[in-house]
Amino acid sequence: MLNQVLKNSSVTVLLLLVGLSSFAQTVVLNGKTLDTLQSPLPNTNILFFPTIQNEDKVRFSITDQEGFYQVTLKENISYIMEISYLGFNTYKDTIKLSQDTTRNIILTPSTQSLEEIILTERTPIKIREDTITYRPEKFLTGEERKLRDVLKKLPGLDVDRAGNVTVNGKEVTKLLVDGKEFFTGDEKLGVNNIPAGVIDEIEALDNYNEVSFLKGLSDSEQLALNIKLKDGKKKFAFGELETGGGIEDRYLLHPTLFYYSPKTSVNVIGDFNNIGKKSFTTKDYIDFEGGFSRLAEDPSAYFKLYNDEFARFLSQRDFTFNRNNFGALSINQTLTPQLDLSGYTILSGGDLKTRQENSITYLSGQNIDEQRTTMQNNKLFFSLTKASLRYIGEENLDMNYEVFLKTNSGEGNSSLDSFTATESTFLNQKNIPSSSDITQKLSVNKQFTPKHTTSIHLSHKYVDTDTRGDWKFNRPIFTGIIPIENTGDAILLDQVRKNKGHDLNFNVKHYWVLHRFHHIYPEAGIRYIDQQYDTSDSQELENSTNNFTAAGFNNDLDYRLSDTYAGMQYKAKAGKFIFKPGIFYHYYDWKIKQLDTELRQTGKTVVLPELSVDWELNSSHKVKLRYNLNSRFGEASQFANRLRLSTFNQVFTGNERLENELYHSARITYSKFSLFKGTFLNAGFNYTNRLQSIRNNTVIEGIDQINTLVYTSLPENSYRGNFQYTKLLGDYKVKVGSTASLSDYSRVINTVLQDFESQSYSYSLGLETRFKNAPNVEFNWNQRFNIFESATTSTNFTQINPSVHLEYRFFKDFVIDADYNFTYYENKTLSQINRFSLGNTSLLYAQEDSPWTFTIDVDNIFDTRFKNENSFNQFLVSDTRTFIQERTVLFKIAYGF
Repeated sequence: MLNQVLKNSSVTVLLLLVGLSSFAQTVVLNGKTLDTLQSPLPNTNILFFPTIQNEDKVRFSITDQEGFYQVTLKENISYIMEISYLGFNTYKDTIKLSQDTTRNIILTPSTQSLEEIILTERTPIKIREDTITYRPEKFLTGEERKLRDVLKKLPGLDVDRAGNVTVNGKEVTKLLVDGKEFFTGDEKLGVNNIPAGVIDEIEALDNYNEVSFLKGLSDSEQLALNIKLKDGKKKFAFGELETGGGIEDRYLLHPTLFYYSPKTSVNVIGDFNNIGKKSFTTKDYIDFEGGFSRLAEDPSAYFKLYNDEFARFLSQRDFTFNRNNFGALSINQTLTPQLDLSGYTILSGGDLKTRQENSITYLSGQNIDEQRTTMQNNKLFFSLTKASLRYIGEENLDMNYEVFLKTNSGEGNSSLDSFTATESTFLNQKNIPSSSDITQKLSVNKQFTPKHTTSIHLSHKYVDTDTRGDWKFNRPIFTGIIPIENTGDAILLDQVRKNKGHDLNFNVKHYWVLHRFHHIYPEAGIRYIDQQYDTSDSQELENSTNNFTAAGFNNDLDYRLSDTYAGMQYKAKAGKFIFKPGIFYHYYDWKIKQLDTELRQTGKTVVLPELSVDWELNSSHKVKLRYNLNSRFGEASQFANRLRLSTFNQVFTGNERLENELYHSARITYSKFSLFKGTFLNAGFNYTNRLQSIRNNTVIEGIDQINTLVYTSLPENSYRGNFQYTKLLGDYKVKVGSTASLSDYSRVINTVLQDFESQSYSYSLGLETRFKNAPNVEFNWNQRFNIFESATTSTNFTQINPSVHLEYRFFKDFVIDADYNFTYYENKTLSQINRFSLGNTSLLYAQEDSPWTFTIDVDNIFDTRFKNENSFNQFLVSDTRTFIQERTVLFKIAYGF
């Protein structure tokens, strides 16, 4: 079967090999840049301009710490070689090479004053510590329309088709324009919309911190991209109106409007379509709520956010129909030189229809197979509103107050058919979720002296959720647990889930600089949580209600937790190492009441050490180590010890005896890049060891499952490694990557302790061309291996995904964009094989100086109707057929200004 996969990719590989043959028509020029005393000049900019337009693009190199440079040029093409270095005269020469050549360059000191050099000399790239500054004009050819077109031509920057940006392999997390957030800082909106003609400089700011005087004190993993505007372009408006229509009543309307000035910015985005395109993704939603930094601060809140109703709605990419209505407004106003007001409102709604067919094999020893079909029709409306007032005083005082309101409401209708050898179950379900939460935050940062800085953070969050469900079954379920009255007609069940709660946080941290290389950071705070969690399951009869309280169902829980903590971090620098050990003392006090009866009131002490080590060999070569002992309490729903119905074949109960999870986590990352060699290397390794965990104990009877939470010290370890290497070879970019994850753990299933081991390995190969006047192709090959083992079962999967993306500009004004993805999936244990192809294409017409753009889009060009996937866990293997939207054809017209 693997031969068949290779045959499907043979044509693509052949085309790539033909394209690679042109690579032989290149030569390599290398050498050193030196001063008149023969000392090397690091970070020297070297540019090569082709003397004949359209023969080649501008080539670039930058010297390493020893002054070495290397660049690949086209054979027998004449270039103007230009070398610039601050404080030295610019070197220019014309070269034309027919073979590999080594050439050292001597630069002479400039006789101009420093002020004159600063005014007249603009080096294309400047690197200092954690900031890279690009002056893009010498890399551009005049065809660039948007910021994304500029970024793609700068060395070390990558932009994917969605607009996500990486700099030397690290993901950009915030976009600024002249030092202020553009829209909400989401880089995709700016990358895809800011016009190229207004850009003067681009800064990549690693370890970015919004509070300037905290830089060097408070650690940050953020990478920001700051777009500096040209003089005369500090006030501008731009936008685009895009509309389209197609067969089967398909439509699209996408207006965008941006106004920017030094004191005021207004941004408006709309997106209305029924072709399944989403302007607002799950990643955007997570970023707006704090991004991955929230994972470090509060993992439970992060994962709860990732799995809420709206996140699941956004993450569904496989559907038979999807209608999206999206609108966003952002305003940023400078009230005074010290006071800024900003805010945004996002409204999103839509309809989503899905269909899945599952073939499930249960591994519980009873040899049961289930065939299941699930169809859903969900409607959801969601809003995000945020307002922020920030004051930056003259005496190093930074204050920020923000209020954040989130609401959602909707209606979900689903039907489920389940068949086994002994049972047939039909279910129609209707859910009506609604929720709202409001969060207020106040931050005060004050630097009293260069040696003493204090940060105070106060936040309060109120959450109110209410989900009501109606279930209609053809037969009684869980007859040994749920006291359902069999009336001979359809079984009607009602379910209500409510959750209300307050979350209050107060934290104060002081930064004390004892010495340039020695700091201490004492910190203290308290977190208080008060949650009320209610569930109700009952049967609706003709003239009455059959309440299940007497059978152990229905929760009325009050959960309160206070976490009082204090600790200190010590930061020291020794040579190229920065050490930051810390230790924190936590005292937890919690109380649980169920049905007005106190179940538990207790407290405990936990001591949590941490350590970070940074080894910075130079600004482009770094190693980082992070270790933490982590402690985390569960949500109120996990302490609710009475039964509730989760799905048609799952009943769940919490446990009031649960306590805090405790686990070690360690992470080491390695990064190295060289603009001189065109190489970018990133690698990492993560390890987690759980000491105390909250886990499910599962009892399976047939396909029915009863899950009970337990607090356990069963051993559990997970290991994950990743590797990514990128090499620039003239007009080609080669990528090699690999990941590996292993975990071993134990679970209790049907009262028997079972050990499990999960292994996942993958590798990826990629090749991308960057021709100026030829088709550009991006080819990727991904292969993944999964092995899941226990004492009684073993499952082995392999998945192969070759993909090709083609972008070709022809006849000057036409652009064709096409992608093809093939999936081959094999369950070697059960000898199951799945394969399918997906493809999309578009043809765009736009004259260079015209505001009009005309496009024909074809999605799912092969009219593939479903995708096949497999999944597994401790007691089942599932083969899933997910139906997708049929082929769509759309004609679009856009007018930009």
